Amino acid sequence: MLSLTMNGCALLQPRFRNVLLPQRLRHQKFGEFYLRLYSPINEGEASVVERSRRYDELIDATKLSLAPMMEYTDRHFRHLVRLISKKTLLYTEMVAASALCHERRNQEEEYLSRYPGASDDDVRENYSDSYLQKYLSQGRVQPLEGPSVLQLGGSNPKQMLEAAQTIMDMTERGWCDYTAINLNCGCPSPKVAGKGCFGAALMDEPKLVEELTRALHDGVKGRLPITVKCRIGTDSEQQFSKAAYSQVDPEVEYSRLCNFIETVASGGIVTDFSVHARIAVLQKSFSPSDNRKVPPLKYDVVRRLVNDYPNFTFSLNGGIESIAQAQREFDECPDLAGVMIGRSWAADPWSFAMADKLLYGLPDAPKNRLDVLTEYCKHADAEEERGDPAKIRRFIVKAITPLFAGEPNAKRYRIALDQFAGIPKKLRAEGKELDSQPPISELILNAAHEHLSEDVLLRSPEESYERKLSTEAKHGSTGRSEAVAKWQVLRKEDELNKLQQIKSL
Repeated sequence: MLSLTMNGCALLQPRFRNVLLPQRLRHQKFGEFYLRLYSPINEGEASVVERSRRYDELIDATKLSLAPMMEYTDRHFRHLVRLISKKTLLYTEMVAASALCHERRNQEEEYLSRYPGASDDDVRENYSDSYLQKYLSQGRVQPLEGPSVLQLGGSNPKQMLEAAQTIMDMTERGWCDYTAINLNCGCPSPKVAGKGCFGAALMDEPKLVEELTRALHDGVKGRLPITVKCRIGTDSEQQFSKAAYSQVDPEVEYSRLCNFIETVASGGIVTDFSVHARIAVLQKSFSPSDNRKVPPLKYDVVRRLVNDYPNFTFSLNGGIESIAQAQREFDECPDLAGVMIGRSWAADPWSFAMADKLLYGLPDAPKNRLDVLTEYCKHADAEEERGDPAKIRRFIVKAITPLFAGEPNAKRYRIALDQFAGIPKKLRAEGKELDSQPPISELILNAAHEHLSEDVLLRSPEESYERKLSTEAKHGSTGRSEAVAKWQVLRKEDELNKLQQIKSL
């Protein structure tokens, strides 16, 4: 078991984790304590101070996190979320470290082919980053993303080091400014945990995870906090079935999880964990959807981690779909650092419009959805001005598709968005220019005004939240919300449409 020390006192012991730090230090800004405990000896003071500042920013925003979701939490959706909540911690889609390394090497080689005598510094400062922007760039319109975490996936320490260096290059060039980097140890997708040998499969390799986090730390020169997202375990010890899993000794399962947490933290780099409260089933026959539904949620395991490791911060992920549910988890476990929510944000983002008031204690909330949409349009216009509308318009429009989920005529609004989302690509195929078309902002606002009532557009967050609570009370708040259920149906329809389009090519 891990045993860190501070001033000669053991911080972690196998059976006495719950008496390690005074209560006053739990989940507060660590300040001098954090610097003294988690700073490697040879690290520059400026890096230590920068990481401490970003760590404080990270913990201050952790109360509610937007979970990383492939094909959803891109910079456009993150901008929408930031318009709805000033404080929610934003996670990117997972970015493969190998993709960053491959693209950077290609661009460095191309630069060297044009300038054979260029120095390493010249290459680093001047290689083309246009394709890397696809993976790493953030929105350029106010409000900027603020507290945000870039999630990386991979299992090769060398690639992690290079990926982290690439992120810092892009930061220096002004394309991004992330608060922290997160290592994906929780995705059970066969593409990731199977063929890719990373994601949730890394939970069976805790020492490798420690090496990966060290590589990330070194790659950013100690300037950013490194965090981990994981599950409570995997099925690697025994093939999963509901019956077999019900017979697993919970103490044995918890011991394995503790070994993972302690081994990962042993390098003094990682102190923050987001934990999906299910095991990851790595069988090929198990889909990501199965992994979100079939293994039972065990919130008590995460609560136990919180109590046993008070000098670390833990966020709870899995099955939580509303502010009210999040509040209940904080009531149940006051020292829980945060709650991470994904599908409900993607399905019904406006349902979190009261998050800043109810979870962070801020006085303000967004005025109404028309105001949010108007502000988003500034982002949309800016993105099309600096990008290629034929390539990015569908992504810009996709982000605002669920803003009016559950409202009358929401489907008509979505259809209208879909119709003009494809215009730039269609015009290009016909050899025509987009100049004669209205700006995307005008099209978005026209669609909203044409299909949605004034009551819907101008309804306040307070009134919307009261309606949601009333609906939950009437139908019960357990199980999947209606908005998430509808979103899942639409998601499957989109996937089928994509398959049909591929087959028709």
